[in-house]
Amino acid sequence: MALRGEWSAFRHLVFLLRRIRVRPIHLIVPLGLSMGAAFFEGAGMGLLIPLLNGFLSKDFSFLKDIPVLGTALTRLPPLLVGSDRALFATLLGLFVVVILLKNVLRYLTSIAVSYFSVRFLFHLRRQMFARYLSFGRLFFDRTSAGHHANVLYESSFLGIQPLMEMDRYMNALFSLVSYLAIMAAISWKLTLFALPIFALLYFSVRKLVDKLGKLSQDLAAKRGELNQKIMEIFSTIPLVRAFAAEDLEKKRFALIGEEKARIDMSMSVVQNAVGPFQEMITLFAALLLFSTMLYLLVRGGAGTPPAFIVYFYMVINVSNRFGTLSSIRTSLANASGPLDSVIAVFEDGDKHVIPSGDKECTGLHEAIRFRDLRFSYTGDRDVLRGLDLTIERGKMTAIVGPTGAGKSTIIHLLMRFYDCPPGTLFLDGTDIRAFRTDSLLRHLALVSQETYLFHDTLRNNIAYAMDDVSEERLREAVRQARLEDVVSRLPKGLETLVGDRGMKLSGGERQRVSIARALLKGADILILDEATSSLDSRTEKLIQEAIDDVIRDKTAIVIAHRLSTIRHADKIAVIEDGRCTEEGALADLLAKDGTFRMLWEEQKFT
Repeated sequence: MALRGEWSAFRHLVFLLRRIRVRPIHLIVPLGLSMGAAFFEGAGMGLLIPLLNGFLSKDFSFLKDIPVLGTALTRLPPLLVGSDRALFATLLGLFVVVILLKNVLRYLTSIAVSYFSVRFLFHLRRQMFARYLSFGRLFFDRTSAGHHANVLYESSFLGIQPLMEMDRYMNALFSLVSYLAIMAAISWKLTLFALPIFALLYFSVRKLVDKLGKLSQDLAAKRGELNQKIMEIFSTIPLVRAFAAEDLEKKRFALIGEEKARIDMSMSVVQNAVGPFQEMITLFAALLLFSTMLYLLVRGGAGTPPAFIVYFYMVINVSNRFGTLSSIRTSLANASGPLDSVIAVFEDGDKHVIPSGDKECTGLHEAIRFRDLRFSYTGDRDVLRGLDLTIERGKMTAIVGPTGAGKSTIIHLLMRFYDCPPGTLFLDGTDIRAFRTDSLLRHLALVSQETYLFHDTLRNNIAYAMDDVSEERLREAVRQARLEDVVSRLPKGLETLVGDRGMKLSGGERQRVSIARALLKGADILILDEATSSLDSRTEKLIQEAIDDVIRDKTAIVIAHRLSTIRHADKIAVIEDGRCTEEGALADLLAKDGTFRMLWEEQKFT
């Protein structure tokens, strides 16, 4: 089962590499550097044998008879090879240079892999973020923002750990090949005897790695739960304080944190057991090989003591390299859980992506029409049940009705937050689904009952996503939204930071910022969804005057709870139970004994 998890993690990494468009050529530099380091490492081990032989025998004349090395030495100046001391110094210098080159190349390999990993992580997160932005609002309605933040940052980092450690595995693999070649040259019989022991070392950690794979899955789930809980608590601090629920939330946090700590401890126990277990296996293997070497040296007369000393040293190094290679499985097992979460972002199921058409929207010329529109958020209950409604260009259409009747849903479908059924919503006779979403939204400006502000300056919040906004236009929007007094009171005016979600501003001030933003956009269709719901009577009057001025030449759609704000509407549509049950001018609706008159009487307007 764990093996399937590791294979799945490997396939996920390959998928992500292709997704980010990483080509094999991008790996040529670190591969080449790693192979060069392994070559010089093997060359250093090869030089160590004649160096020890000459040092113990105090005679280096045999060096000139060694293939390749002897040929190279004969081409050097006599000063460097004319005596035993000169040969010793030359050989020692060559050994130092080779080891130095090995370390330089290994360092450069690490730098190349680090650069590759950092750039890959950056592009991965960028694509994940772009994917999140493409998902429909229904996806976010049904999932946790805390979970997505955890996946975007922590899971993406943990998931590509095997790539970040790639230099270790490359160096281990190429060094292993280099060592085995030299070991075979020293004693191929002994090397054949050693290979099964190395294989035993590799497979000995399988059970531990299998355990790590299962723990990784559990840890990823608990980590997501914990981050989700943190985000929920921080975003609902007023609610927690209002109900004095600090102790309750502490207990909930502690329960999840305790479970995560238990899994963390289990992973630590298993991970820390891998090294000592491998070391014990290596020690056992080394004793067997040492006994065999003594037999070959004393009884068999094969090889020399320096050669077997180097051989024994390489056995220890080969064991370490096998351990490093076997840790690939550990790394993949640890990454399997986070990678599952990352891959889920790139899967298309249940993302509720709003399809964008290919037709350019040039604005509204005649009317917006809803025809027998049915819509459900959950699939089991329709919010809109055959809605028929026409919103004419250049006029103010007010939408009223009881709470839960479907008023805001109409706006959400028009704004393409959710996808409507084909053939139910039209702009000038064209299905809204046929328009490119970005071109459609250029002609729509929304002031919602929920104000969305960033922890940024007041200026940037008003001019959000708008380029080349002149100071004159910005100041005019501020004036129309009746924000001038607010700006004058702020310590840095428009450059004042408004705080997280605009918490340095009052509810009415935040609403006016939202109105200024919509006015600055200059769209020809202005949508006001309970736009004055957070304002006091005096401010509401000021804003209403500004709105009346602004919508004079625009198509306005107003969802209103306070019916006094829609006295001058060209048409009022009453929505009940997902249908338009009444529509007409104010006087016409008051003349009827219907729902609107009942709502009007309830608010006791005169």
